[in-house]
Amino acid sequence: MARTISFVKGKGSINHNNRDFIASNVDASRSSMNITYVKTPIDKAYDQIFGDALREYNAKQKRKDRKITDYLSHIKQSKNNEKVFYENVIQIGKRDDTGILDADGNITDEALLAREILDEYARTFQERNPNLILFNAVLHMDEATPHLHLDYIPVAHGYKTGLPTRNSLTKSLQEMGIEPAKGRNDNETMHWQQREREFITGLCRERGLDIEVLGIKRDDYSLPEYKAAMREVEAAEAEIEILNQEKDEVVSCLEESKAKTEQYDNAIEEQLKILDSVDDQIKEAEQKREQKLHEISQILDAGKSVAHEAEEIEQKAIEVKPIFGKEPMVKIPRSIFDKLLERYKVARTFEKLYQDYYGKCYSLQLSVNSLRARIDELKVKVNQLTSFIEAKGLVEAFKEFLKPKPKLIVETLKENKAKVAARKEQPRKAMPDIKKRRSSVR
Repeated sequence: MARTISFVKGKGSINHNNRDFIASNVDASRSSMNITYVKTPIDKAYDQIFGDALREYNAKQKRKDRKITDYLSHIKQSKNNEKVFYENVIQIGKRDDTGILDADGNITDEALLAREILDEYARTFQERNPNLILFNAVLHMDEATPHLHLDYIPVAHGYKTGLPTRNSLTKSLQEMGIEPAKGRNDNETMHWQQREREFITGLCRERGLDIEVLGIKRDDYSLPEYKAAMREVEAAEAEIEILNQEKDEVVSCLEESKAKTEQYDNAIEEQLKILDSVDDQIKEAEQKREQKLHEISQILDAGKSVAHEAEEIEQKAIEVKPIFGKEPMVKIPRSIFDKLLERYKVARTFEKLYQDYYGKCYSLQLSVNSLRARIDELKVKVNQLTSFIEAKGLVEAFKEFLKPKPKLIVETLKENKAKVAARKEQPRKAMPDIKKRRSSVR
């Protein structure tokens, strides 16, 4: 049975490729069969590739506003349609002829052979394509069919202005000897993909695997229009295959994101309620403090009069002969004694209130600090969740999903699938006209 080769543009979901996120279409029990060829964080890869060129460029700039502090951010904000990186998904066969598991749940020979071919293709990719720097490359055996995710950064050299080494797909392909573009449907990327298809086709045929190359071998007839039409059919079929495999990933990602958001929102709301309660307690404590400060003020005012009374006591106190022991003794009027006793009682009461108040305030402050630290942690998690959604390009889809409309994404995918199927039928309808044209040429 002849098999096709799918060579399509991927979504570039690095977290999914590296299994940092496990979608529902992934069988985790088979993830140990996956092969990771390279796994470098994108920011580190940019520094390794463009770091020297960036430092050389900045050293020549006399104006600070012309310096580029971070080339990765510079590309993200670029208006020249450069992409931070590119991804290609390469697959041999389809689910019905190269599925990984048979009816009994065993690994098929077809899948093992496809894995062997894809493995050699991945290991020789960088040598063949020195200007397409791989920073993440994974072969998956834990989904429906064996396939590769190759994520690369295009690197072009020899610029006389700006950075001498830059991110440029077109120029990087040309540096590798790829034929320049001749038109919209005949560009450098298509020429490069054709070269890569021919290479992997050769690997398949070396192992006795028959490959059907769509749009090339058809009764010795190879009009450019026919080739372009059949390439569209092949791309459409591959796109349907990839959509079928990754549909569950999108839905699972949205479901997980929604669950995490609700979890964080509920936790934050609960902590905010506690914080509001603590704030009320703090306000109550502050009112008590103001009251006690007022009492202190009154006592201080009273203290001034006590100072005068002390002088009066000193004047009225009469030294008398000790009755017991040798301790000196004085005699004061009864009215003065009563005043001293009253002052002592007030002082003891104030001291007790003061200690109780500051003890409670200290405990409340510790609780408030702990709650605020917890809220800060939750905010960090919410920011991480937001970055997670943005990294997967699911912001708009997630907003729609939260309305809630859980079936919206699946319906959209079905609609896209129908459009692709329609595109698939167009070239076939064009066949009679092409045959007529051929007969007229004869």
